[in-house]
Amino acid sequence: MEHVCFENIRLESGVDYFLYIGEIKAFGLSDFVRQGLERRCGRPFKAIGICPDILHQYPYDNVVVINPWAKPPRANARSDEAGRVSAGPFVAHVCASRYVQSLLRLLRERQDGVYVWMFESRREFQLQEMDGVTLLGPDPELVHQLNDKTWQYETFKELAPVVEFRICQGRDDMLTCCGEFAKRCSHGVFVSCDYSAGGVSSKVVQRIEDAECKFTDPEGRYLVSAYKPHVWDPTVLGVVGNERDVFVAGVADMTIVDGNKFRGSTYPSRLPGPIQQRLKDYTAAVGRKLGSLGFRGIFGCDYIVDAEDNIFFIEVNPRKQGTTMEYCCTLEHLLPQGAANLPALEIGAVLDNRFPENTVYPDPQRVAALDIHWGTFNYKVEGQCARTRTALAQRLKERELFKRVAGNGAGGHVILEHVGADVDVLPGTFMGRVAAVGSSRRAMLLALNRGKKKLASCIRDA
Repeated sequence: MEHVCFENIRLESGVDYFLYIGEIKAFGLSDFVRQGLERRCGRPFKAIGICPDILHQYPYDNVVVINPWAKPPRANARSDEAGRVSAGPFVAHVCASRYVQSLLRLLRERQDGVYVWMFESRREFQLQEMDGVTLLGPDPELVHQLNDKTWQYETFKELAPVVEFRICQGRDDMLTCCGEFAKRCSHGVFVSCDYSAGGVSSKVVQRIEDAECKFTDPEGRYLVSAYKPHVWDPTVLGVVGNERDVFVAGVADMTIVDGNKFRGSTYPSRLPGPIQQRLKDYTAAVGRKLGSLGFRGIFGCDYIVDAEDNIFFIEVNPRKQGTTMEYCCTLEHLLPQGAANLPALEIGAVLDNRFPENTVYPDPQRVAALDIHWGTFNYKVEGQCARTRTALAQRLKERELFKRVAGNGAGGHVILEHVGADVDVLPGTFMGRVAAVGSSRRAMLLALNRGKKKLASCIRDA
């Protein structure tokens, strides 16, 4: 089979299947997608995950690992190698794969149509051109347009406060602008390419030389803004139903390192209630604007809050966020039984241009009374390659940990997507993740720190 590194598909009679395409870290959300499809269609569904991740353990059924970039095992090698695969090339390869196309034809023979969902709708996705294939997500071409950070600042500056910024065309213009900003911005200057995510194509610079080294495209389009010292990095998750209806799930606090690198989140936010409400209001306004442009589905907005409680918009992500799984698990215990969760809201928005009839918005009193605290941490290798010495197995599903805490049971943490033992983890690659849940913030943080220590201890010479 072409570039298929692992496969455990077992099709069952009487069950319809849908596909997830993307990194395995989001595959757990498929169970919520399943629930939404079953309620809508009135028949059983199961997911098939098509992922690029080379792991020592796959804690899910019906997973196919396709990775043409993975190095073949080397004779007498001391270790395997883990590297992160870019989403665009992966989606393009999957869509061109004869194996995947054959799988889709097989499913089409068994069922009326095939639904596909992704963490982010990618313009490389071309499978919707096949008869009977439906994407459960925003339009890929629109998502690509919305991801332009320069467009975002120009568009949303009327809806939410933004720091002083300028759009620069070309590297020379950007460097000149950095010099001008540096004269009056004692804390540094933030520079980002028009398309940037996770801090890969952005940087807080203190000297012009820093920008010269980081940004090399002479014809690039850049966003330059004053770096604003701040206390909080809140993120808000929502769903756009149409140009009027926006569901806001809640506010979490991000963990940001080096000024622009996301490493995890904690919930509930420690920001005062009035600040959180303003963040929700800004996010709803952004969502309605997205809806007017045709966007339908899950999205997130990131902000900063300074010591004087001033809020500044940072970016909108027209896709699922790193907190989507945790919010789905939280809403399962926050909303009435049978209420639509986030994937079901997205399904209704995409297919019907509205939220489903079983939509219930979060009640502030129930939010305040819910004794569920969660935190996440992404262990990403920086600088140079790291070699693992032990494997950390996932012993409990994250959703089950939430259910245990909601039932007044013990909290704890789970290790997710660990690459395994004797693996060389390349720079920029996630070695593993931690999700912790507790009935108090203190219990959650203790569990989260235990998980982080486990991940750090599995590196040789750590």
